[in-house]
Amino acid sequence: RKDIEDNVNAPFLGDIPYHEGGGKAGIVVRETGRDALSEAFRILRSNMTFMSVSAGTDIRTILFTSSDPHAGKTFVATNLAMTLAMAGKRVLLVDLDLRRHALSSQLGHSNSKTGITSYLAGTVSDVESMIQNSGFHQNLDVIYAGVQPPNPAEMLLSDKLDKLIAEMRGRYDYVFLDSTPAMSVADAIITDRLADLCIYIVREGVLDRRQLPDIERLYREKKLHNMCIVLNSTRARRHGYGYGYGYGYGYGYGYGYGDDYKEVSYRKRIKHFFRSLAHKVKR
Repeated sequence: RKDIEDNVNAPFLGDIPYHEGGGKAGIVVRETGRDALSEAFRILRSNMTFMSVSAGTDIRTILFTSSDPHAGKTFVATNLAMTLAMAGKRVLLVDLDLRRHALSSQLGHSNSKTGITSYLAGTVSDVESMIQNSGFHQNLDVIYAGVQPPNPAEMLLSDKLDKLIAEMRGRYDYVFLDSTPAMSVADAIITDRLADLCIYIVREGVLDRRQLPDIERLYREKKLHNMCIVLNSTRARRHGYGYGYGYGYGYGYGYGYGDDYKEVSYRKRIKHFFRSLAHKVKR
């Protein structure tokens, strides 16, 4: 967190503690849970509401993006949406990752025939047929990505998308847009026009510290509307040091990433550290 606060001027919305594995479809918050994760998402919900009040703006549409493909943006989006749903808010999750379909895959609808790509392509005109309940809470609905298109960036520029989101804003308290990593492809920047707030996910142990100036540049140049930072997968103690796993976001159409929320276990990291240390001592 100190690295972020020292290098990025964007508001810090909150942090999410490390969680091994995940619940069904990545949903880990519980309605009456007093565990650290459930409490962290409640704090995030409160901070987001306070941010809306203090700014004097009506925050309804929220874009989720990151630098790295494994930052856990879909994990944060789904659990924050669930936290709001449990508080009585009507929430719609929209999978705007038309390339990888991370949200749709997590919820078991990676190739839905009535997804948003079919609507934007004109093969589906009935909006109601796209909206499906998540199956986790009556207040939480989803619009899946649909069939993978050959031209995702061009599709996201469509006026039909603007009209759809405007209609959904009138029907739901919150509309969550799960997009691609902002430094991978242009999709997140393109869809930012639809958002009142952008939550930028940074994952501890994954982000290369040398990318922090890039995040600051996005904020300073206002490439993302009302950008704020959420630090994901924080630990009470630091188990390592260095620059994380490096870059790895230079790819185009058909890129391979997923928010499966997995990482090397603590024991493996410690074992790797001592092996490296022993190798250096031997040399």
